[in-house]
Amino acid sequence: MHYDAFQQPLGAPVAGWPGACPPQKVTLQGHHCRLEPFERTRHGDSLRAALELDRDGRDWAYLMPRPQSDADWAAWFAMMESSSDPLFFAIVDNASGDVIGSCSYLRIDAANGVIEVGWLRFSPRLQRTVAATEAMYLMMKQAFDWGYRRYEWKCNSLNAPSMRAAERLGFTFEGIFRQARVNWGLNRDTAWFSLLDSEWPANRAVLEAWLDAANFDTGGQQRHSLDQCRRQQAATTLPDGIRAATLADLPQLAALFDAYRRFYGKQGDAPTSHDFIRQRLIRADSHVLVYQQQGQLLGFTQLLPQFSSVLAAPVWLLNDLYVAEAARQRGVGQALLQAAAALARQHGVQRLDLVTAVDNHTAQALYAAQGWQRDQRFYRYQLALGD
Repeated sequence: MHYDAFQQPLGAPVAGWPGACPPQKVTLQGHHCRLEPFERTRHGDSLRAALELDRDGRDWAYLMPRPQSDADWAAWFAMMESSSDPLFFAIVDNASGDVIGSCSYLRIDAANGVIEVGWLRFSPRLQRTVAATEAMYLMMKQAFDWGYRRYEWKCNSLNAPSMRAAERLGFTFEGIFRQARVNWGLNRDTAWFSLLDSEWPANRAVLEAWLDAANFDTGGQQRHSLDQCRRQQAATTLPDGIRAATLADLPQLAALFDAYRRFYGKQGDAPTSHDFIRQRLIRADSHVLVYQQQGQLLGFTQLLPQFSSVLAAPVWLLNDLYVAEAARQRGVGQALLQAAAALARQHGVQRLDLVTAVDNHTAQALYAAQGWQRDQRFYRYQLALGD
């Protein structure tokens, strides 16, 4: 956290932020569909035919008035082709080569790493298909590959199917912007959803597990829903009894943290321990996992996000690992280490680091048993900057 001269928190540093890449007109290739930069002569007739399968026009309710004439369709397609924000893509069925929908990136802010997905036109041939989910996966993946930090989904708050789709795809609901717009003389309250770059690795794993061919039977029916895949990943990511700490854990967790500091020779200082852990939970600038059994916290570990210049990738420091004295020799430490490694992999972290006292032989044996290797190449130096 960065503070000003008055010790007011200003925000967490974004180290070396270069900005994201402006979206390019590239083809995004999937197994069931591909996304091609929209060209009206190449895609227009096929897209119109697919969208006109919606004969009563109900699918246009929240986007725009439905085109009624050849001139209307031509004007819309001309806008789609010439626009760079929104940047439109045709969703092409790989099997038939037909255009079955369209989508776009919009409200593009490469400098701040924010981009939105929208203008979704899913024809009846695309709705509720594997290709529909795959198209959204391809859009997400490309946005994060371009370096965006925040991927947004917005919709009319009355558009229940769109809101369900956002949550199904792993977006986080952030709230309603009331009276955000006036559409066709009608008030629109806008629902906001987001997916962050730190959340993408876990969400990507879920989407890829669902899209895997093994998840579908010979009739093309899913074996597991996206929600089931998400729960399965969560179950395999964190062993039984382990979860992310919350503010509700603060009394017990602060006591464990104070005991941890005493283990390393600090004087007992409950207020300092309480405030330190409280700040970590509020600011979310570390990952704290706890081991709970029958309502009692038996241990915790804390992971601090860092970066490796040599790897040019994120690494995490496993800064704390502590098990209550009464709970030792019961596998709590081992379970926390395994959960820490799983969580780091989920976030795309390349390496976990830790330090421990040279005479802490019990911990060293545990680390070695879990596959940790002691560094034989580098010395660790410290420069004390405070009292």
